[in-house]
Amino acid sequence: MLLRQKVLAAMLRAARNRASRVQVMKWAFLLSVEAPSHTRNACYQFVPYLYGPHSFSLYQEIGVLIRHGIVENPGEHSRYWKLTDLADDVAISLPSPVKTNLSYIMNKYGAMNNRQLIDMIYERYPWYTINCADISKRRQERPVADIAIYTIGYERLSIDDFLNRLLTHGIHCVIDVRYNPVSMRYGYHKGTLSRLCNVLDIEYLHFPELGVPGLDRRELATEDDYDRLFARYAQTMLSDRIAATWRVAEVIKTRPSALVCMEADPAHCHRHVLAQALSDMIDLPVVHLEWPR
Repeated sequence: MLLRQKVLAAMLRAARNRASRVQVMKWAFLLSVEAPSHTRNACYQFVPYLYGPHSFSLYQEIGVLIRHGIVENPGEHSRYWKLTDLADDVAISLPSPVKTNLSYIMNKYGAMNNRQLIDMIYERYPWYTINCADISKRRQERPVADIAIYTIGYERLSIDDFLNRLLTHGIHCVIDVRYNPVSMRYGYHKGTLSRLCNVLDIEYLHFPELGVPGLDRRELATEDDYDRLFARYAQTMLSDRIAATWRVAEVIKTRPSALVCMEADPAHCHRHVLAQALSDMIDLPVVHLEWPR
């Protein structure tokens, strides 16, 4: 089990083996933001959603615990998660600082019900109210970026952290420019990324024809290798795909959009070449979000 998953199991054990989905989600959020100190690998990242902070990764990893028989599958309409008898045989050992911090959170908030947790978090963390299902509970407006040519890479970011950064920067449309939009990391496969963007009211568009095939990215060891690849991309690949480039330009002119690929460093990603080409076409500035990171 991952350390994060052990923390989830330990939360349920501290709650006498059973807690609502809302409680577990909010306890995990509070652990990430309020514990006096914490281990990064013990915590999830969160994004504003219908009832405050939410972690899609946490839901995905609870699914892993369910498949391993450690957490009971509550059924689609159940509001609770429960440890199974098998969990009694699983050693849920936590590093001392994580154990201390979890005890702090559970002692402080463990007795609060769903409504109390939600209302308290709304009051203390207004950013997480921007997508509330109840519009009257929203304490902060969702940002809207100025029109520009934004780019961002998701390398080393959890899907929740990535989506939260998009919202923070006021991005309302993701333009995926990967040739082959698959990933070993949860959340970045095209189907999953599209679904998660849509539930957060972020439009998702994919332009594979503006990506770089994997074979062309092999054996990029030096800056000269990257320079040759990007020169070829600009001179041949992009020049053959003018229609797709113009379609992207039309999107960017109408709503805050970001070109998305994997690499954190835009200088090592073809998106910086595409962004400059778009800038030359529609006379908008290029802004590489979250770099340097």
